[in-house]
Amino acid sequence: MEGQAGPEGPVEPAGRGKGADADALWRHARAVSSCVTVMTALYFLVVAFDNLTNPASNWEFVKGVLSGDGMAEGNGFEWREIHATWFAAVVYAVVIAGETAAGVLLLHGGACGLLRRARSAAWERAQRTVLAGGVVGLLIFFLGFVVIGGNWFAMYLNDKWNGMDPAFQNTVVVLFTLVLSLLVSAGGRLATSPSVPGRTR
Repeated sequence: MEGQAGPEGPVEPAGRGKGADADALWRHARAVSSCVTVMTALYFLVVAFDNLTNPASNWEFVKGVLSGDGMAEGNGFEWREIHATWFAAVVYAVVIAGETAAGVLLLHGGACGLLRRARSAAWERAQRTVLAGGVVGLLIFFLGFVVIGGNWFAMYLNDKWNGMDPAFQNTVVVLFTLVLSLLVSAGGRLATSPSVPGRTR
């Protein structure tokens, strides 16, 4: 019975102390995950801002990859090269739009997650936006740069315009953000499940 005195003072109901500790732990975990999401979002937004305010910084890179500039002659991939400037402009615009969209979605999801970190269900709803932003980021950096740019346009063979390392780095950052969010969501659910010994609801 709650409040019953023991030899060292009031006895706390069984499981309540551990349950409170678990709640605090996962509340902190949700906060950390949301902070990582915000940092990833800011990275995307800074990259997009740089490309918007200083488009020449990566414009030559995009044209160079698509046109095969910097590739050795007789590499066998000449038939894949695209030299149309308008096509390069469309690709560059899509990249900037994708970076911006990913940054905005991740920032919204991360900020909402920080505000809702106290309640697991509310925090998980905010992760839907995080997942959407992460998918957009993977479409840009993994599908766009690694798969299409890196392999279809053979960027890995390009001595002048090779962005494989940054593309891989950005892909890993996005995957880390998504995996952390999913792990915290799954762990929080397991910790608050009625089937966990010592948990009361």
